[in-house]
Amino acid sequence: MSGIQEETEVSRFARQLAGSLTGAEGSFEDARERAGAEYAALLDAVRRTHARFAFDREGRPGAVNAVREALPAMERDVFEAVLDDHACELAAVEEALYQFALALRRK
Repeated sequence: MSGIQEETEVSRFARQLAGSLTGAEGSFEDARERAGAEYAALLDAVRRTHARFAFDREGRPGAVNAVREALPAMERDVFEAVLDDHACELAAVEEALYQFALALRRK
């Protein structure tokens, strides 16, 4: 083995995303607005690497709506609260990873 690691699609898109950011973006949301296409390409590349990452963003609204409609009215509120809580956690994870990446960049 030569010690030269082959660049994967994920690492290539990650490098492209990193190169499109200045580091002056104050939050992950700012970074996503600045480099949305690069972030989407990286996310899609990661999604294709393993079944545990195989989310279905396009099909999810229909599936969520089907579950919502199947629930009694009282349980719909609980379902909505769980979905909102998960969305908040995902946003927090993205922000934490972005801040971690910025800290590594400054190191």
